[in-house]
Amino acid sequence: MIFTKKYRRTLLVVLGSLLMIGVLAACQTDEDVVAEYPIVLSTKLINEGRPIYQTNCASCHGDANTPPPMAAAPRHTADGHTWHHRDEQLVGWVLDGVPNGQIMPKFRGTLSELEVQAAIAYIKTFWPNDIIQMQARGEH
Repeated sequence: MIFTKKYRRTLLVVLGSLLMIGVLAACQTDEDVVAEYPIVLSTKLINEGRPIYQTNCASCHGDANTPPPMAAAPRHTADGHTWHHRDEQLVGWVLDGVPNGQIMPKFRGTLSELEVQAAIAYIKTFWPNDIIQMQARGEH
């Protein structure tokens, strides 16, 4: 098949553009993605959140099956109080600390906002669906 010079040039421009789009998409970082609220749960986000929670949170708060190792740390299960707060508030507390002189460390600089959202998505797996829905609607 013989291609005209104009056709080859157009084909090269199109292929070059597609290559550039692929490169730019691969270079996207967490800082390029804007966090949205309320957190939209997905299997991917929950799976990303599991190791973040286990590494940064479980040593004080425990998990769905164990009580908190640190007595002052609230449980994140349905019988705890976490679900009584909006996602944005929870993320802010994790990043910048809990108000009223609580002992929870600040994670800003250690975790990104998206990583905290992932950890909260994982925490929501500790709750039954009705609690997830009530928390999303702001009902406590």
